This record gives sequence, structure tokens and C-alpha cells, in this order.
Amino acid sequence: MNEYVLYFTMFALITSAFSALRLSFKKETSNVLIGEGLMAVVIATFLVILSKFYGIIYLETVALLILVCGPVGTIAFSKFMRKIDIK
Repeated sequence: MNEYVLYFTMFALITSAFSALRLSFKKETSNVLIGEGLMAVVIATFLVILSKFYGIIYLETVALLILVCGPVGTIAFSKFMRKIDIK
């Protein structure tokens, strides 16, 4: 992998992580859910890049787990918030 491509990808992931954190700390519930979903994608992408760069095989499995648990957590959180809003 080209060194400059790796640096650009890391810079883009860091920028995305900061925007996801900023979005997660807004007051609306929808912003929190969007920020959480974006952060899951950023972390999983970062782990896949580290896996390819250093040759650590199990990081791809961890990234897949994060990509599955991110939307499941979002759906569970939205169902929980819906039950609170109805009462």
C-alpha cells in the first residue's frame, strides 16, 4: 500500500471521527443515532486498514462485529426511546 494513500486515509478517518463525535453530542436523539452509526463505520474502516497494513487477521473479524453491532445498537436505542416517548 502506498504510504501517501495510507496517510490520506488516516486523515480522512480522523476528520470523520471528529465530525461523528460533534454530531453525537447534539441534543436531538436523531443526531446521536447518526453520530453513533458514523463512528461505528469509521472505527471498522480503521481496523480493516490496520489489519491490511500490519497483517493482523483477527482485526477484520472485530471490524465485522462492530459493523453488525452498530446498526443493532441503533435500532435497540431507537426502540427504547420510542417506548419512553409514548408514556
